[in-house]
Amino acid sequence: MPWRIITKALSALAAIKQKPLQPPGTFEIQNIAELQETFRAMPLFETDGYTASEAIWRKNMNRLRELILTQDVRKFLRWDVITKTMFIDTASYIFKELNYLKHRSDWHTRWRSALKESPAGFSRPYAFYPVSSGNLIHHSYHLAQFEEKTQSQVHNLEFVFEFGGGYGSMCRLFYNLGFQGKYIIFDLPPFSALQEYYLKTLGIPVQTEKTFMKVKNNVICVSDIQYLEELLEKTERQTKTENSLFIATWSLSESPTNIRDAILPMISKSSSFLMAYQDTFGEVDNIEFFNDWMAAHSDRNWHNWPIEHLPGNHYLMGKILL
Repeated sequence: MPWRIITKALSALAAIKQKPLQPPGTFEIQNIAELQETFRAMPLFETDGYTASEAIWRKNMNRLRELILTQDVRKFLRWDVITKTMFIDTASYIFKELNYLKHRSDWHTRWRSALKESPAGFSRPYAFYPVSSGNLIHHSYHLAQFEEKTQSQVHNLEFVFEFGGGYGSMCRLFYNLGFQGKYIIFDLPPFSALQEYYLKTLGIPVQTEKTFMKVKNNVICVSDIQYLEELLEKTERQTKTENSLFIATWSLSESPTNIRDAILPMISKSSSFLMAYQDTFGEVDNIEFFNDWMAAHSDRNWHNWPIEHLPGNHYLMGKILL
């Protein structure tokens, strides 16, 4: 029987067994209302006169706005705009990544509990491991690869800067693994609002601009690039730069060159890096781009290799040489 048919059948069975959402409590009702109010205040994004890739993301943001204002927000991980752009569900390579995690020596002590999916967003359970989701397994594989290559553990980090945070799943995973530092996510305004809603739903401490620097263990979702630069400078002065991490899984490699040129100087002091990129994006040769960038930062021990189960994509991870 073809893999796709088996996966589809098991996914349907797992979905049947999934517990239904409970009626929302007072906090959840308030959290949803705040999210919807934020989106009501956002104007629709123009799509004419932009490149094809920019127009697609603008349409995605308009679609997200429409769904948040008209549908049950508690089930947002089932929405088309999410499943097409930032949620891996039943891709065949997830089985390989789960198998890798299960065969690690720290599977029972760390990864098994970290992979337990939460009800927030009402994600579809992964067919071959229904207590988790394909997306959470995928993100866990990224972090496990990072730890193996750099001989680091993410719970020892003091500061993380994630460029393009999806709906907040990677940040959530850090907290599942015991992270207790500062975490900045930079993204477009609609996704920053969604991240804030999701992380608050999980009870993760999301802060405002006024409170972020006052608390050691917290998260902030940022969409203004000038404020991001100021915030990074303040955070670097307050934390140990040798315990910092920059994350960009396909986000930086999908950005236009002017955005890359704005972001890359801001991360020059990061001690470690976790990136993934497609070999080409539009007219940009990402292999050449990242090779040149690595050469200009030779004070890091770099690991740059093709992802075997994702042809046409690379991992790039590194850590500063002490």
